Amino acid sequence: MYLQEDSVEGVIALAHTQVLGEGKTIEEAINNGLAKLQVEREHVNIEIVEEPSKGFFGRKSGRAAVRLTLKQTRNVQEQTSSFGLVSVKHGKLEYVPPQETSGVVPTIRFGSELQVLYTGELVEKEVKLTKGLEPLEIILPASSEPELHYEIVVDAKKTKAQLVWKRTPGVNHSLADHSPTNQLQLSIIKHVLDAPALELKDVQHLIQIEGLKYGLQIDGLTKETLSTSQGSCIVALGEEPTGTRHPSITYVFQEDAAVVDDDALRIDHYAVHGTEGVHEGAILAVKDPGEPGKPGMDVYGDPIPGEPLRKVELAVGEGVRLSDDGLQAIATTSGLPSVQSGVLRVTNVFELPGDADVSTGNITMDGDIIIKGNVMENVKVQSNTGVIVVNGLVSGGTVRTGGSITVLKNVLRSQLYAGGISVTQIRVLNLLKKIANQLEALEVAYDAIVSQADNIPFENLIRHLIELKFSGLPKDIKELSDELDQIAQGSANEAQEFAGLSETLEHCLLIRGPGPLKITDVKELRELRQSVGERIKEFESQTTVESDVKLGYLQNSRVEASGSVEVSGKGCFYSTVLAGNGFKIANGVFRGGQVTVNAGAITAKELGGPKGIATTAQVLTTGRITSSLVHPNVTVIIGSQSYKFDETTSLVKVFLQDNLLTVYSGSNKIHG
Repeated sequence: MYLQEDSVEGVIALAHTQVLGEGKTIEEAINNGLAKLQVEREHVNIEIVEEPSKGFFGRKSGRAAVRLTLKQTRNVQEQTSSFGLVSVKHGKLEYVPPQETSGVVPTIRFGSELQVLYTGELVEKEVKLTKGLEPLEIILPASSEPELHYEIVVDAKKTKAQLVWKRTPGVNHSLADHSPTNQLQLSIIKHVLDAPALELKDVQHLIQIEGLKYGLQIDGLTKETLSTSQGSCIVALGEEPTGTRHPSITYVFQEDAAVVDDDALRIDHYAVHGTEGVHEGAILAVKDPGEPGKPGMDVYGDPIPGEPLRKVELAVGEGVRLSDDGLQAIATTSGLPSVQSGVLRVTNVFELPGDADVSTGNITMDGDIIIKGNVMENVKVQSNTGVIVVNGLVSGGTVRTGGSITVLKNVLRSQLYAGGISVTQIRVLNLLKKIANQLEALEVAYDAIVSQADNIPFENLIRHLIELKFSGLPKDIKELSDELDQIAQGSANEAQEFAGLSETLEHCLLIRGPGPLKITDVKELRELRQSVGERIKEFESQTTVESDVKLGYLQNSRVEASGSVEVSGKGCFYSTVLAGNGFKIANGVFRGGQVTVNAGAITAKELGGPKGIATTAQVLTTGRITSSLVHPNVTVIIGSQSYKFDETTSLVKVFLQDNLLTVYSGSNKIHG
């Protein structure tokens, strides 16, 4: 509160006696100022403070302001008798009232940063001192004292202590001094008070109070660092326990999975996370007993014990034993290793309770495999000798085994192979017989032509015969060559089985572009035919393992079995089936694609479709084909003889009679 009121003694310079005049124009502002001073125009000096601004169309708008100062031509008595004066000296208000009762009372103007009360009431922007300074109360903005805050913060592990500080400056306010005037604009001076700086002795004292003893690091602290407005620095560092290596178990059979290339465009998660079978004596798991580490020390000088070694058990179950030192798990039988509830087992029968999918990866082993769920996209399930049973469906997967396969539900966009090398023998034998028949016919045709004109060059004659009559021979040889290439890329055992055939095939490449024939005379042609015949006898004399495939429904898939293939559901659509000794879909339709049986019967309720979808049923050697209904564009083949249906036919039976393909519809013979 400022309530001081002093008389002004001595001479007050007339230049200090001034008012601010305002108006819409400069002239109006001057007249208003003269009225406040109650003097004539010739007694004042005029200073233009603000001119009206120009608005639209050149018209002036806004506010005009002028400052009028009395000239030093009048005495103090003359000026003080007409208006009062107010000033600020050393932050305090001083007041001289007007001598005349009709004089101009001083006005104080102020901004929103000040709170002003007059006669106990809050006023805004300005107040006229009609009752002097006594009822005037001016409240300045709040002041604050400078502060220094500092502390030591220790982390939860007690291995690091930090000094943290912050200097907060103080502030106070006062009124700015101003010379006597009738129109006083108050302004505030803000005084900033520096906070005390932290000193090194304060830090040392604080460290003693905190009890820090180990790893002190205060030598680097300087006066300059501590004088900054805020900061932090480490004052003590402990040591954490180091070197502890906990016991662990490495499952070696899981490490055999393919290495993941993170930069690859496509990662085969099915192979990476696959399940692989093992043989007897294989090391399945290795235990690392671990090693305790070195103790540490906290910043208070107390030791920090190392982490105790975790207890890890290498537990084994059936098909597995521990080594004498208990650090290795060794398979006692061949089969599929698994870890269930921490127990390592090897079983000949592997049971998967759910689906074979990306979470399980590919499954490969020697024994039987039972999958309670489905075989999903891109998953491969393989067994060298065992039976594979899928309780669900196979969708986009591959199932391969030397034993039999049973799929209780559907097979969609998948591949099923049962019988291992036996299925390969059937495919190769089929191609060899086709090649042998064409080579025999080629030799006969050559002999017939040469008997009439023996001066024709061998190479020219053979080329023309192949191009005109035996154009399928190069295609069959190429197909057989591709088959052998695939075998060579597969297992080493299969490649060895067909090594002799590969050597024979080297001479079968009769035509390769415009170059010369590999066979240069008829003698080599006869030797080639005989060699192919010997290979056929070898394959026919080999014992095959008859492995069957049973499934519910087939679509857009390939099924190969050295034994029989049976479809229990209603359909087999757009698929390829190769069976060793029979195919049966007694209650459904085989529509689109091809079913081939080496020897035996092909039995179907329906072959083909009403719209003439191309469908082929073929028996390579001996057997028969029966179907309750056969649609147009269905071809039946036994041996080298075929018949194509051009209309819907019921109760069809196809067989060889007197070495002639015979086709019946009910009791009516329609071919043969």
